[in-house]
Amino acid sequence: MRIAARMAVETVPVERGSARRPVEMNATMRAQSYHGINVVVRNLSEQGFMAETRSDIAEGSFVRLKLPCLGTVLARIAWSKCGQVGGEFLNAVNPLRLQQVLGITAAGQTAH
Repeated sequence: MRIAARMAVETVPVERGSARRPVEMNATMRAQSYHGINVVVRNLSEQGFMAETRSDIAEGSFVRLKLPCLGTVLARIAWSKCGQVGGEFLNAVNPLRLQQVLGITAAGQTAH
């Protein structure tokens, strides 16, 4: 599954821990003093995401991630290692809205 997204910088971390769902979404991430960075979101939950990127994003950076059906969500990079980053959303994503996103990615995947 692939979904386009975009990220940029903010503040105030949120608790982590909800179950991640596997996805494959093309996205753009933006952190403070960075231009948009292409990423592929690999998993997603109400609390956060994991994405692959070719750019280094520092742990603790605040970013914006734009996702279909969700719009722009604010997140803090919790970890960054070997071209992957894990982010926690500053405000949890509504589970029904997350299901819409997952439904779109599933539909997009079966259409190929």
